Amino acid sequence: IENPRPTRAEIADIANAVYYGTDAVMLSGETAYGKYPLEAVRTMAQVARAAEISKLQEKAIPVPFKDMEYGRTSFLAKQAVKSASQLNVKAIVTDSMTGRTARTLAAFRSKCPVYSFCNSVEVARWLSLCYGVEAHYQEDTGYTTNRHKEYFMKAIKYLSDTQVVEKGDYVTYLSGTFTDGKGGTSFLEIEKIGNVLELGEKYFVPVD
Repeated sequence: IENPRPTRAEIADIANAVYYGTDAVMLSGETAYGKYPLEAVRTMAQVARAAEISKLQEKAIPVPFKDMEYGRTSFLAKQAVKSASQLNVKAIVTDSMTGRTARTLAAFRSKCPVYSFCNSVEVARWLSLCYGVEAHYQEDTGYTTNRHKEYFMKAIKYLSDTQVVEKGDYVTYLSGTFTDGKGGTSFLEIEKIGNVLELGEKYFVPVD
């Protein structure tokens, strides 16, 4: 708060938080009434980034994939993350009403980014705190039989237009079926971007 440079203990706290799988770190007094708020934020970001690089070099505490009890969402999320590492998937895409599926994906620490498309601005903001999740607001299409297809097509169109993925890339899609306003994570797909875009041209609703 009084000094522009952190102590060793403060640096260690940030690094250990990253190693232990914390989704986000924050400052309080340093930015609320400290003398060097901008310097504090920059330093914390630098330390966290360095810790992430070190973590990716297999120095982190591993996420347990065995001896765990799984619900349906957790089981499918685990398979989605495994597909990213074993099948060279470029991105994991999910649509989310409550953010639960995206949070579960974040818990398994995917090596590729998770793109969550939400019909709630509030949910999208909450998910911005989750590890590896990039959340986007997408206007709800209503509860129709093709709802998840429309969400997926819009998501892929967005990722293609922003050059996150190319036609030859594969993506994993985690979603669910919706009836009478109720839903849940129920299926996992692995699709090639080019095939999705070609199919989407037949009934695609443009993204603004």
